Amino acid sequence: MQRAPIFRSRVHTLFISLQSSRSYASKSVNPYPYPTQTNPQPHQIFHLPRGANQEDVKRRYYELVRIYHPDSAVARHYPPEESQARFQAISRAYDILRGKASPSGEPVETTHKVDPIRWSARARRPHFDDTASDERWKERVIMGAVLLTLAAFVAQTSWTRQQAIAEMSNHRRPTHQSKKSGNDDGALAAARSKDG
Repeated sequence: MQRAPIFRSRVHTLFISLQSSRSYASKSVNPYPYPTQTNPQPHQIFHLPRGANQEDVKRRYYELVRIYHPDSAVARHYPPEESQARFQAISRAYDILRGKASPSGEPVETTHKVDPIRWSARARRPHFDDTASDERWKERVIMGAVLLTLAAFVAQTSWTRQQAIAEMSNHRRPTHQSKKSGNDDGALAAARSKDG
């Protein structure tokens, strides 16, 4: 009997979510309107405080992309150049808030400690050398596999040859032993007949 109210509440929730998704198409109901300043700051574009954590920035970025993507309903209300510029501004602001770019738009370079010996060896290498030193291990692995396969083939061949030789020598021995055993059997038979 309680299924009807649960069903109605789920339908009502679905209806509200559909209405809210359609409301993005309207400029006045957009929860994150694009700033009207000429050069808005990343925090103004994202509608976040300056101390926002990375999870909030990422979540808001996905919401803004869904709203301001050039193919979205909101972006269709503006000329294509303007919607593209807004989308690019959102992407730049996201890079700045993540620390991947500076506010001037230049990418932030990470400083790495450079080993002078490696750097000088790399500088001495001719420019036309297309084989990187990091990929020479592949050649070594291939050569090792070829040598291992060759050694296994030689070992298997020699083992098979030794078994064949041993088997041939075993086939010859029983013929000599049968003559001896035949003689011994005859002597035993003669001894039994004397006893018996």
